[in-house]
Amino acid sequence: MRSPLLTAIFHSLNLIMLGLAALAGLVSAWWLFPVGMLLWGLMVFNVTRDQALRLNYTLQQRAPLAPRFQRYFDRIERAQVSIFNTLASATPALRRIMQPVRDAVDALTQKVHALCVRMTALENYRVVSQSHTDLSSDLQHIEAALARTEDSRVRRDYEESRQALQERLAKLQAAATQLDRVEAQLMALANAMDGVVTEVVRLQAAGAESAAAFVPALTTRLRQETAQLDIFEQEATRL
Repeated sequence: MRSPLLTAIFHSLNLIMLGLAALAGLVSAWWLFPVGMLLWGLMVFNVTRDQALRLNYTLQQRAPLAPRFQRYFDRIERAQVSIFNTLASATPALRRIMQPVRDAVDALTQKVHALCVRMTALENYRVVSQSHTDLSSDLQHIEAALARTEDSRVRRDYEESRQALQERLAKLQAAATQLDRVEAQLMALANAMDGVVTEVVRLQAAGAESAAAFVPALTTRLRQETAQLDIFEQEATRL
């Protein structure tokens, strides 16, 4: 999918305006060309600001995630799109009042995806490590070898291998725990976002005046969810 800028540049009306500007400058008066270019630039700018176009481009550019995370993120993303569509059909006054909610939803969704991308790399490492090696079996083999070995040099080598395996097992367990926590958080977020969609639809039906009283609390709640994800990211960097 083209970026909003390229879509605007190659928009049929914008191309016509560009051609007319060049033609007017060549045929009529030279000063019509810069005027036409200015109008063309404004038309391009207006297209690039189209929120539906920008959202669609963002959705297309998002990288795929590990299956255990993708199903929850799909629900969150659907909620983002549903909220956008709901507010797109609302009155201009209600859209202005609800804009902080939409901004908070967009920021939260982007943060969730960024976290899931990082956790996808960790999940892939965990899956590959568990499928290619049986560390517990290797550790049992080393313990059995240590029990029957009397040679000091051989024992030292086995003990070093045991320590390395124990450290690797500990890291994999820490990664598995972190991944489980992120998955649980995603499940909770997906349910919460379904609730936000319901609230936005209700506020749209209630009207701008009623919505104004509920927007600050709803926006604060969404920002708190984003802050919680920041904590998860900080913990992930320590793995």
